[in-house]
Amino acid sequence: MDPLRKREFLKHVKNEYLGAVLAAKVARRLHATSATDREDPTAKVTSLAISLITDGKVEFEAIEPSEGVETPETEEGEKAASDEKAKKAEK
Repeated sequence: MDPLRKREFLKHVKNEYLGAVLAAKVARRLHATSATDREDPTAKVTSLAISLITDGKVEFEAIEPSEGVETPETEEGEKAASDEKAKKAEK
């Protein structure tokens, strides 16, 4: 992607990673539609998805995880880390 288009792209998404995930989701939806229903029937769906995002034609909401709310995976990971620290301290 050329640098000028990349700056435009990043105006609409928080970072490149979110942009990649969003582009993949949009591309999957475009792929599921008929080519004649797309803006540019000859364009590749991924290129078209990035273009739509860059032009601000895709609306989305990125939900941030709530602070202080732990998922079960986080709790288990933290417990395992604290158990490991306790074992090292005992030695």
